[in-house]
Amino acid sequence: MERVKYFLICLSALLFFLSGCGKEQQFTPPSSSQSFAVISQLKKSSFSIVDLQKKKIVSSVDLKHPLTDLIQINKDVIIASSKEGQSLIEINLKKGTATDYMNVKKGLTSLTYDAASRTLLAADSEKNAVYFIDTQRKKIKATVKTGKLPSSMTLSSAGTLFVLNAESHTVSVIDIEKEKNIRTISVLERPSGIHFDGHSIWIGGHGKPGTLNKSIFAYDPKTGKKQQEIKLGVMPVAFFSEKNASTLYVLCHGDHTLYKVDTKTNQQLSSVETGQNPNYITADSSSIYVSNLDDNSVSVIDKHTFMLKNRLNIPSGPYAIVLEEKK
Repeated sequence: MERVKYFLICLSALLFFLSGCGKEQQFTPPSSSQSFAVISQLKKSSFSIVDLQKKKIVSSVDLKHPLTDLIQINKDVIIASSKEGQSLIEINLKKGTATDYMNVKKGLTSLTYDAASRTLLAADSEKNAVYFIDTQRKKIKATVKTGKLPSSMTLSSAGTLFVLNAESHTVSVIDIEKEKNIRTISVLERPSGIHFDGHSIWIGGHGKPGTLNKSIFAYDPKTGKKQQEIKLGVMPVAFFSEKNASTLYVLCHGDHTLYKVDTKTNQQLSSVETGQNPNYITADSSSIYVSNLDDNSVSVIDKHTFMLKNRLNIPSGPYAIVLEEKK
């Protein structure tokens, strides 16, 4: 009996030790000459690495919680956020590891990175705040309050952070250097998606309850005044644009369509159908990538012809995407 008890104690200790050491997940790192994408998967609490030349998954890593956003902070490291977990995740592309980066809070929805100050910015939808994280020391150096339910962010080259607050229908304008909320701008109801083009803050979203918004809106970042409205598809939720360009790509998940817009002429230039329930958009030099949550795919759209050229099959609800293009 004593031997059985001793065995159970030892087994429990071993399981405890293994659970504590089980935070690091390993994967085969991509080669230095390989163009690839890192894609989070919401329905399986995982991420995959996809070889973009061969159009296939080369590594897949299971995690404890689904990842809400990905941001690359240097050539080797991607930081991931989770709404359910306490910790940020570090995906190290050189080492081929995924491990806890640092404990923060539950409720993280969006990430961005200020390379000049090496500051990671993380939006907390439960505490209604943005954390300024020193990536050198892995420590929160400031907390700035936002509106209710901060859902997405964009950072200007001048050091201003714009935070879209979905529940309070506002944008918090935050001075990065002063670590201070300097202004709040009211926007449309149930907003989603934010982009700053150097002059205006562009916002999409669902609109008032009972209606289907079909427009994107430009707001003056200093006065909060509505400057422009461009009518597009149903429920625009995400944006992408090249630096200092007037061409804006707008993703509408209500009609699963990507629109190409010229913000100088206020005109829609073109459109292309994506997969079902598209939510996330990014691009490299030649292609635009759209993740489609409900049909487990990523649409690859040619930038120049604006036609669908490929479809990547990514299981379990692909969402956030980081691209690494090798020329």
